[in-house]
Amino acid sequence: MTDKIPGLQDWLGYKDDIDSRFAFEIFFGKTRAELQPLFKRNVIERTDELRFMPVRAFQYYIFALRDYIVDEHYSSDDSDCAVDCYFSLVQEKLDAAPEAILPVMELLLPSLHFISGNVAAYQIDEDIYGSIPQRLQTLLQRYRQLRC
Repeated sequence: MTDKIPGLQDWLGYKDDIDSRFAFEIFFGKTRAELQPLFKRNVIERTDELRFMPVRAFQYYIFALRDYIVDEHYSSDDSDCAVDCYFSLVQEKLDAAPEAILPVMELLLPSLHFISGNVAAYQIDEDIYGSIPQRLQTLLQRYRQLRC
């Protein structure tokens, strides 16, 4: 992970996709801290935009989502949705675009373990979002497969 805000070189190819262009408009030039209010406004939309970013930009901005959850920037009625967005995005990248997430996965793991171990604090309804510890195990299994 780099603490350097992605520049134009890190966004190469964003103009080729409408979703990537929209992500560029929202995220380009912003620090992870500057994005916290935008995640608070709509964590689902911001997470969706992360899906369409070029790899280098994604590898920086996934940590904005992580920080939003771990640093408790979310509103009290949004914590479960934020956790679901984070776990879903990580799983999706492991399954569909491992090249984007594998280089930063070791840095994401502590937060995923922390969230899984503190499910009650995030008020996660298993009937809606499933078991976060089980989702973590599924995610870890896929990660181990990719590392071999």
